[in-house]
Amino acid sequence: MQKTKRLTMLGVILLASVSLAVVAQASGVLQSFARFEDEEIRIETMSVSLILTDQEKATATSIALADSQIEQLLAGADNYTLVVSEVFDVVDFDVQETSSEVALVPQKGVAKVTIQINNDYGDQFGEQTIEVTVDLEKQQITTKDVQPEIVKPKIVDNITELSELIENPENYEGVVVTVTGKVSLLGEVFGSLFELDETVTVFYAHQNGEVDVSDIENGDTVTVTGKFAGPSTIYATSIEKQ
Repeated sequence: MQKTKRLTMLGVILLASVSLAVVAQASGVLQSFARFEDEEIRIETMSVSLILTDQEKATATSIALADSQIEQLLAGADNYTLVVSEVFDVVDFDVQETSSEVALVPQKGVAKVTIQINNDYGDQFGEQTIEVTVDLEKQQITTKDVQPEIVKPKIVDNITELSELIENPENYEGVVVTVTGKVSLLGEVFGSLFELDETVTVFYAHQNGEVDVSDIENGDTVTVTGKFAGPSTIYATSIEKQ
């Protein structure tokens, strides 16, 4: 059977962090404050317009895909996705004697290309990530990180402990798991979801289907089977009341 390649190009902001993790949305301003050894560190990220043009994204993509190692890996892949994003510098400057401000500034003429490779091995699937930094002015790759492929089972037949999912989410990303727990927040929050043991969020209605929960109430113990998405979400395909 001929393999079909799927290429998805997206523009996203990838942010760096210093001591604290800061997430900035393209349409808003987030501020985070922390104290370290009695010194206040003020980290602020402002709404930033993407500086990469469509042409620059296309150029970065072409340079990444022309790399011989990447080209060879993609040739044998079932499908892959590709994301082009800015690379940010962290600029620190003093505001007062006891405080400083950190700004995230996008590097001009630099792009990051992240490639996610997916392979189907029957009852298992493989995921591999490649990250490259491209100097658009020099038209060349400056750094390349080819991570090893991670192969996982598509379905875990045995019941998985919720604590195991939370502690090792990378081992179950994209895997169909079965878990048990006590229902809470059903009908109390916006959206088709509830929590299990106040640990994992279960969506019972999503783009891949809907599970009937009309006979389930908060406090019930249920067994849920569905696809896990880190760090703590399951998209249910079946829910059984115990």
